[in-house]
Amino acid sequence: MNPLLDAMREKGGQARPREIYDTIAHRLNLSEEERTVTNKNGYPRFENQIAWARSYLVKTGYLDSPSRGVWRLTDKGKEAYLDGPDIDLIWQRVMEMNALAKAKIGSDEGVAQGVVFDRQPSVKDEEDEVIAPSPQTSPYSDHRAALVTLIGSMTPAGFEDFCSELLARVGVEDVQTTRYSKDGGIDGTGRLRINEFVSQPIAFQAKKFDGSGRKVSSEEIQRFRGAIGGHIAKGIFFTTTTFSEDGRREARAPGKVEIELVDLDRILEICETYEIGLIEQKILVTEPSFFERFRR
Repeated sequence: MNPLLDAMREKGGQARPREIYDTIAHRLNLSEEERTVTNKNGYPRFENQIAWARSYLVKTGYLDSPSRGVWRLTDKGKEAYLDGPDIDLIWQRVMEMNALAKAKIGSDEGVAQGVVFDRQPSVKDEEDEVIAPSPQTSPYSDHRAALVTLIGSMTPAGFEDFCSELLARVGVEDVQTTRYSKDGGIDGTGRLRINEFVSQPIAFQAKKFDGSGRKVSSEEIQRFRGAIGGHIAKGIFFTTTTFSEDGRREARAPGKVEIELVDLDRILEICETYEIGLIEQKILVTEPSFFERFRR
């Protein structure tokens, strides 16, 4: 939990999940291979640990989320450094909160107040020796898990159309898919508006893979860059999985057309920020304190 709090402080107290993952990995000197090792449920072990640590810190008041896809330190979390007893107390407090919520499920009070509780992780994943969710859960919140499933159900052509929709929704102009032409790896094009007078051409590629184990390689980044040629200012590479360490280095290679990398987690963040495929709903719950004065 302390690495998460330290990373949040380093980022100024507020950051997106991907920034925190990268900061912690850098602090721990983790390789890309170490970051992408999965547990027996198929989720990246490194990010899984952070996701569950974050959920406990939110429940106990050290972190909150002012908007979708943004994590923030609370006043309580800004100066906190947790030792062993502190972490034990957090664990105990979360267990008590969930036990209370479970006890209310099905009761009149629980129905009236709209009680919702999170499924809890098992104490230890015996194979991976990390806190991990039970087989029925994922490190993603409910809406994120649903998005992952829906994106995974897309056809490759459908994923290309989905990525073109993402680009259009974030402000890229004249977005067109080109999969029916001999584009050599370019799945679509558009224009990125810089200011009122300047825009630049961009091209994108969308790679959908089945499962989470496949990583986009440096060779695939090179082929995409080669297809772009000299007339495109920037490339964007979307994938339903992630990128290899060599692939990330190749995308940032100096003196070459820069390739922006958009993995599954970044896609989820974009969907949350721009409410793409998501509908915000209000949930009405009772306010017992309001009725207290009418009982006198």
